[in-house]
Amino acid sequence: MLELKDVMISYKNVSTVEHFSMRMKQGQIVSLVGESGSGKTTVIRAILGLLPGGGKVTGGEITFEGEDILAYNAEKWRKLRGSDVSMIFQDSGAMMNPTKKIGTVFTEYIRTHEKISKKEAWAKGITMLERMRLPAADNVMNSYPFQLSGGMRQRVGIAMGMTYQPKLLLADEPTSALDVTIQAQIVRQMMQLREDYNTSIIVVTHNLGVAAYMSDYIIVMKHGRIEDQGTREYILKESQNAYTRKLLDAVPSLGGESYV
Repeated sequence: MLELKDVMISYKNVSTVEHFSMRMKQGQIVSLVGESGSGKTTVIRAILGLLPGGGKVTGGEITFEGEDILAYNAEKWRKLRGSDVSMIFQDSGAMMNPTKKIGTVFTEYIRTHEKISKKEAWAKGITMLERMRLPAADNVMNSYPFQLSGGMRQRVGIAMGMTYQPKLLLADEPTSALDVTIQAQIVRQMMQLREDYNTSIIVVTHNLGVAAYMSDYIIVMKHGRIEDQGTREYILKESQNAYTRKLLDAVPSLGGESYV
């Protein structure tokens, strides 16, 4: 369903990702793992056509459902984002307008994709929050982002991202700003999305423990290149790559348990 072939990405003529290739099937969870600056977030932003100023794909191919998305115009990108492909950010609350209540942000988001009334959009928002098992969904909708905990904001972000049951969910460090107990809850909730909707998920994380717990396949990145890759079992038990072993040694426990 998604394939990247020999992708090259540069910022202002400085190469940041080189010769990146991956292929994933529907319902698969793939993690991109590496330290800050390894290029993993750049890769998923390229998939959504959201590279920050000066960033561009300078080589290779990105195909989604058999289509060359690098050839998309602005209208095609708009239709792709939020419907077939959604993104969860590191701190979903930081991506929301702090002067607007969650309900306002959520209904505006829904109405950019659907021609429905505010009342219908509000009801749809409530339904999605309830699916994410958020208590008192009405209260959440009537809250400002700063009034919610980091974990609650992240679950709101996941609810928004899953509104249109996208085929592919891109999650950029979805647990890094949370304490370990909440991290475990968010990871399990994302895994449930695969069970419920057969959603494909790409997770960007510096924590190989999170990747090992939830992924079918793991790609280890270093300095903009793929350093190591393989199934979860290969990365955990068989890989002899020195950098991979270093990341494994640094894994903290998740929710009181170590998963590697």
